Amino acid sequence: MIKKIGIVGTGDIAKQFVAQLDKNKYEIVSMFNHRETSLIPFAEENDVTNYTTDYANFLDNTELECVYIGTPNQTHYHYAKQALEAGKHVLCEKVMVLSGVQVKELFDLAKSKNLVLLEAVTLFYMPMYHEVKKLIAADNLGEISNASVIFGSCKEYDPTNRFFSKELGGGALFDIGTYALSAAVYLLGTDLNFVTSDVELAPTGVDEKSMTLLKTPKGVQASVMISFRGKMPKQVVLTGDKGFLKIDDFPRAEEGTIFYNDGQTKVVNLGNGRDVFTYEMDLLNDYAVGKVEGIDIREVTEHVISLMDEMRASWGIN
Repeated sequence: MIKKIGIVGTGDIAKQFVAQLDKNKYEIVSMFNHRETSLIPFAEENDVTNYTTDYANFLDNTELECVYIGTPNQTHYHYAKQALEAGKHVLCEKVMVLSGVQVKELFDLAKSKNLVLLEAVTLFYMPMYHEVKKLIAADNLGEISNASVIFGSCKEYDPTNRFFSKELGGGALFDIGTYALSAAVYLLGTDLNFVTSDVELAPTGVDEKSMTLLKTPKGVQASVMISFRGKMPKQVVLTGDKGFLKIDDFPRAEEGTIFYNDGQTKVVNLGNGRDVFTYEMDLLNDYAVGKVEGIDIREVTEHVISLMDEMRASWGIN
C-alpha cells in the first residue's frame, strides 16, 4: 500500500489536504516549498520534521512514495514530471496541466514507469458520483438527453491576482472550469465533443466567463457555463426520458436527487466531503494494483484538457 506522502506547496488546498487526510491510513513524511517563510511554520504545525526548499532533495527521500502537488497551476507540469522521473506516484491538484500535449506526455511517462498519476478533481472520488454512474448504467434515468453544468464565483478584478494572470495559469477555465467540464465528461463519457463556445475576456487576456456547448456522437448535449464575474449555483442537471438528476454544490457533493416523470424521487446520499483527500489516496492505491472500476478518471482528465485546448483555440488565446 502506498502510504507515505510528500506535500508540495503550503497554500490553502495543501493545508486542507494535510488537515483532513486520514492519518490512521496515510502519513505525511516530508514537505517542500520554495519559500522557507511559509514552509517552516506549515511543517512545524503538522509535526513534519523532514522539509526542504530544494525539490531535488525532496524527491531523493527514499521513504517518499507519493507526491501531492498543491501549488499554482503553472507549476504543476514541472513538479509532476520531476516526481515521476524520480519514481514517485503523483496526485496533482486541478487543473493538472495547461495543455493536451503536457497531459499526454505525463500520462505516457507515468505508464512507462508503472506509476500512478491522478488529478485531484474532487468529484471523481466522491462515493455519491460512483453510485450515480451505476444508476445511469442501470437505466434509472432512461435514455440520456442533456446535461447542464453551471459554476460561478464573483471575484474582484485584480490584474496582480493569479486568477487574472496569464503567466500564472489564470482564468475561469483553468480554475472552476476544470470542475464543470470534468462533471460533464465524467457523467456523459469521453466521446463528448466540442461544438462551440462564447467567451468574455478580462483586460489581462484571461477568460472571465464563458458558455460552451458539447455533444456526443449519439446526440447527447451538454452546456457548460462558468464565470468569475457573478456568483451562480454549483449545479449539475442531467436529463433522461425517465426523469432528471440534480446535484447541488457538485464538486464535493454528498447528495444527488433523481426526479422521476411520475413525481417520485430518489435521493442518493453517500460519502463525506471532508474525507475526499482520503478517497483520493484510496483510489490511487486501487489504480496502483490495477483495480480500475467504471470510467478511468485518467481518460477523463486527458479528454477535459483536450477540450480546454479546443475552447481556448476558438477564443483566440494560447
